[in-house]
Amino acid sequence: MRNVMYIGTLATLIALSSCNNTEEMKTEDHTSDFQWQVDRFADVKVLRYQVPSWDNLSSKQRIYAYHLTQAGLAGRDIMWDCNYRHNLEIRKAIETVISNEAVDHTTPEFLDFEVYAKRVFFANGIHHHYSNVKFEASFDHQWFMSTLEGLSGSLSEEAQRAIFDPEFDVKKVNRADGVDLLLASAVNFYAPDVTQLEAEAFYAAKVDADPTRPVSHGLNSRLSRNEDGSLYEEVFSADGRYASSIKQIIGHLEQAKIVTENEGQALALGLLIEYYQTGDLNKWDDYNIAWVSMTEGDVDYINGFVEVYNDPMGYRGSYETVVQVKDFDASARMSVVAENVQWFEDNSPIDYDHKKESVVGVSYKIVA
Repeated sequence: MRNVMYIGTLATLIALSSCNNTEEMKTEDHTSDFQWQVDRFADVKVLRYQVPSWDNLSSKQRIYAYHLTQAGLAGRDIMWDCNYRHNLEIRKAIETVISNEAVDHTTPEFLDFEVYAKRVFFANGIHHHYSNVKFEASFDHQWFMSTLEGLSGSLSEEAQRAIFDPEFDVKKVNRADGVDLLLASAVNFYAPDVTQLEAEAFYAAKVDADPTRPVSHGLNSRLSRNEDGSLYEEVFSADGRYASSIKQIIGHLEQAKIVTENEGQALALGLLIEYYQTGDLNKWDDYNIAWVSMTEGDVDYINGFVEVYNDPMGYRGSYETVVQVKDFDASARMSVVAENVQWFEDNSPIDYDHKKESVVGVSYKIVA
């Protein structure tokens, strides 16, 4: 079993709740040689972290980390689209306005719009990354559309409504009592008219080919509706939904596989590539078994449709990607615990009947 302590993240943006403490507001945003706070807006701080362990990696390891990172970036649009069906269209419109130097960046309208844009970029969509509530657009609707159209941009009527109508698609995920979980949620894992009862019936009819090894039905798909009203899954794969992005992911994973640190990493990446090519959930299980067994190496990663908390029914995984580099100094310090784990077990303040005579399988890898 892979017992890994993950502390820190590589190139991660962290959102911190806003605080009314004025002393905190005065905290410096840098040290003598490093700017750690990039920005602050609404309830968010954007922070940078130093990764000194990067200097300990070989050129081959750095290339490995690079391609894993690029594979993750290739899936960015998948996350945006899964979060909400109009997110990509809205993002394009926002980028058109905010990046154009012809737009006056000093007006009150633009400054309000800029905060909104930052919140959308940070959350990968127009709904808050924790509360799931849609962001309020405090800037003027007419100003935004006239500015956008003046730059030859456009935005559909429904996408405009998504931004400016406070009663439309209010929550990305709504699990309130008494509501239809799907009709009340704006997340794009289901066609907008698919009901909770229909989805429950669809998956109740699913039968696993091997009952001893059931798969995670729905994990990598969108539940959509045919013209005849029946439901079907649009599988996320190289020849399915999001094919363009997934082919780019595969391309970088193939490049990463060439420069893996060991055979275990190469085996796991090969299975992950097959999974993305086919969308086969049995292959996803095979990959995860190989990934869990992949305990050696200084560069680690997560890549796939993993956590299901953005699906109100708990079937579908959001696209997730993280690349991690081993913190060599901290891992060396924590190795003392692993090497003396039996002593800690023997001297722990718990009842003797609950202590193990022989503790095995404890290891630490601290990453940055």
